[in-house]
Amino acid sequence: MRYLARYFAQPPPPPGGYGTSGITAWIQDNVVTVVILLAACAVLGAARSGNIGKGITITAGRILGVAVLGLATGTTATDIGNWLVHLVRAS
Repeated sequence: MRYLARYFAQPPPPPGGYGTSGITAWIQDNVVTVVILLAACAVLGAARSGNIGKGITITAGRILGVAVLGLATGTTATDIGNWLVHLVRAS
């Protein structure tokens, strides 16, 4: 019985306590890249089936979603606006 108690015992909490800073940093670093890759896969899949218009519509919606995600994570609105403009216009 003592073995089971030791086996199922909870580890001590980390020195700084629990928090969401690690996952927040991961989301800010990686989610935009993953969403853009998924959008590219959707366009390629639509192009393969011959329905490119639907793929472009889905991609435009995802790009707007990424912009809203950028605003939600605390980036300034002017940076998001510049990013959206640079998607369609060369620097």
